[in-house]
Amino acid sequence: MTVSSPPTERVMRILELLAADPERRFSMSEIAHTLDISHGTCHAIVTTLAGRQWIVRDRHSGGYSWGPAIAALARPVNKQAFRPELQRLFDAVGRQAVLGVRQGATVVVTDSVGESIAGLRLGAGFRMPLVAPFCREFVAGAGEKVKKEWLSGLGAPSPRLRRRLGAVLDEVGGRGYAIDRMSREYVRVYSALQALAAEGEPDEITARLANAFADLTVVDYLPDELAGAEHHQIASVSAPVRDADGTATMSVGVAPFASLTAAEVADLGAAVKESAARIQSQWTARGEHEETA
Repeated sequence: MTVSSPPTERVMRILELLAADPERRFSMSEIAHTLDISHGTCHAIVTTLAGRQWIVRDRHSGGYSWGPAIAALARPVNKQAFRPELQRLFDAVGRQAVLGVRQGATVVVTDSVGESIAGLRLGAGFRMPLVAPFCREFVAGAGEKVKKEWLSGLGAPSPRLRRRLGAVLDEVGGRGYAIDRMSREYVRVYSALQALAAEGEPDEITARLANAFADLTVVDYLPDELAGAEHHQIASVSAPVRDADGTATMSVGVAPFASLTAAEVADLGAAVKESAARIQSQWTARGEHEETA
């Protein structure tokens, strides 16, 4: 005899409603009325789903729509499935190579090759919240809705910071990889955010730390800031791995935590892009095989 779970049914019905029209923004009242769910119950479910980015809330209209985290859930990643590619990247650049996988509103390192001698420990299990200004490679090539949601994690950024992050996202999208500058503030805030993410999903404290970091430092590099023979303090360089529908669900990165010239940074960028492209080819081919099996 089949045993049903009414609470689970309500969650599934909400997801199915939004999935049926993924571009539409449903108000809380509309969801509750359409599915005949009490407003209090609907609010609790929707808030929880939005916290994990299974669905996303538009800050202007207040409506909810299908979220980007569902893609990662649909096809979980074997933790060491791409170890050969990480090993190849490490052998090519001599720097620690890591694979980050999106899990809800966080990015988790699932595998790594090599060690970062001078920097933070980026072994398997290292977790970062997917909030601005971090994890830019995951949102740079996404639609405006995803970018706005990412920026909204900062609360109300200053016009200067909003312009900077907008320009950086455009640059990362065109360049194909994100660059994290290494600084005292980076190491301290990055460590704090890692500790907070280990406790659960990003919250108000996470947003304030991210906002403070973005205000205190210069995020990434624009073209005129990464030129000539000058050395730059670089923490990491990361490129996205996209699913068949174009959603960035993973990233490949190297963590030099070293002083590098612009040419050396460009070489690392080319290497991580090449590795990301190979992993993406394997990942999408595997997905096509699963669909036709």
